[in-house]
Amino acid sequence: MTQPTRARLALFGIAALAGVLYAWGIASQVPHLYYSAAVRSMSMSWHNAFFAAFDPDATISIDKLPGAFWVQALSVRIFGPHVWAFILPQVIEGVLTVLVLYRAVRRLSGPGAGLIAAAVAAVAPATVALNRGNISDTLLVLLLVLAADQAAAVIQTGRNRHLLYSGLWIGLAFQAKMVQAWFIVPAVAAAVLLATPRNLLRQRIIGTLGFGAITAAVSLSWMTIVSLLPAGHRPYVDGSRDNSLFAQVFVYNAASRTNNGFSVGAANFATGSSGPGYRTSLVLGPDNHFDHLLGGGGGREAGWLVPLALLCLAARAWTARRRPRTDPCTAALTLWGGWLIIHMVVFLAIGTVNPYYLAVLTPAIAALIGMGAMAFRNSTDRRVRLGGTIAVAATAVYGWWLLTPAPGWVRITAVVLTVVAGLLAVLSRGLPALAPLLATALIAPAAAALSLVADGYGPLDMPFESAQTRQVTQVFMREALTSAGQLHAQLAKMPSHPRYPLVTYTSVLAGPFILDNGQQVPSIGGFTGMAPVPTTADIARLIESGQVGIVLATPADDERLTWIQQHCRKLPNDDSSISVYDCSRR
Repeated sequence: MTQPTRARLALFGIAALAGVLYAWGIASQVPHLYYSAAVRSMSMSWHNAFFAAFDPDATISIDKLPGAFWVQALSVRIFGPHVWAFILPQVIEGVLTVLVLYRAVRRLSGPGAGLIAAAVAAVAPATVALNRGNISDTLLVLLLVLAADQAAAVIQTGRNRHLLYSGLWIGLAFQAKMVQAWFIVPAVAAAVLLATPRNLLRQRIIGTLGFGAITAAVSLSWMTIVSLLPAGHRPYVDGSRDNSLFAQVFVYNAASRTNNGFSVGAANFATGSSGPGYRTSLVLGPDNHFDHLLGGGGGREAGWLVPLALLCLAARAWTARRRPRTDPCTAALTLWGGWLIIHMVVFLAIGTVNPYYLAVLTPAIAALIGMGAMAFRNSTDRRVRLGGTIAVAATAVYGWWLLTPAPGWVRITAVVLTVVAGLLAVLSRGLPALAPLLATALIAPAAAALSLVADGYGPLDMPFESAQTRQVTQVFMREALTSAGQLHAQLAKMPSHPRYPLVTYTSVLAGPFILDNGQQVPSIGGFTGMAPVPTTADIARLIESGQVGIVLATPADDERLTWIQQHCRKLPNDDSSISVYDCSRR
């Protein structure tokens, strides 16, 4: 489809806005300490980078595949371990996602729909929060949008090679976020096969099989290569009990997360009490699956426009029912609708959801709203216009409900602007006008996105979150990094000068210290404490030979901690959640 100059200018304006929202204040942002520590370790050598080492000595890996962290490690290697150097790749990837989404939607639905999709994606709170940090989901979303763009290119041009490129992008997305990258495979395959003319069906089926083969081959390539190398030449694979990448990916990071019993370990924090049993968590847990996406924290993160996107999907599907099977609109609805519904079902069903997971919904939500908006604009049917107006009004009311935890002035301002935009839409020439109608729907989520920027929030945060949650995502993380520097200075004064002045129970506790100065801090048990390295015998050997100074530990039923408690002197500590043991031999 043609691309008017004014559309390009508008797109660049949207991309610039996205860049400002994502980059504002990143130099003072609080990075994810665990991933930042791993990235700093990976930036120190190509060996560490390739094997996804968590610590500088490469004794244990991170508990994810390293695709997204390779990009961050390269940035840190070039610019140095500055906070902005960890986050800059995500800012760039987020802006690229907006640009590629425009192209992907434009291919099948025109530049108008593409621009609306780009605008919705740019200001979505989940996207803004995600792209202001160093989480791997940013690259996942970019690569999946690239895959969808190539699927749209197959339908647009009829060339099978684009289907192979789509498989390549999904395979690379697997390197960033593992099994989640495969969720869009059914949507891509269905859209391509549905839009295929009968005379090309056999050719397209063969192409789809090739698409699946490339997706699988690229997805499993790094895991296979590393698994074939001798275990002694690489870090122990965190997230597994048998040093297996396949167990890490398909058990720890996939199967074990589908039930309500899964615990994300260090991602849960008790942050004080405001009543019996009160507990704040950084995750959306199994107690209320509705709040994973449509209410509570999940709703404020990504739910604002989900109902509107579903209504657009249903309305466009109804109007397209009499169109030919090969109509581009039908294929686009299958692609984006499949993307949205598959992810919704997964997020509503699984036991725990990190808020930043929800950002992957944004491209599909934005695409469907763009398609629905252009159908509304081009329709002369008053029933369509009335239905669209009612849908937007319902979206505005839903947004007002999600704004309940927001400060009073934010809610009042949002309501006033929404009412004004709604009146402008309805009074415009006697028929609802598209621009103010879109503004009506977007005011509440845009207010949430701006609040994230104003508060200096990142991917672990949710708009208008509680003070208890903010205490963890902002104050705790910042204080942990500050305390790491102070403790390092104290450890340097130890008279015994052990080889490892500090050892921690879990990699999470080691993270701030590795990030602070890039020195080796051995960790026990990996991210959750469940990894069987180092063994009790290893710890005993290090301590008895005088190679360990201080051990920091969180409460756990672990024989390695029991040995430390029996052979090291416990020191007084103000923080009851962390025990300090002096294991030095003077």
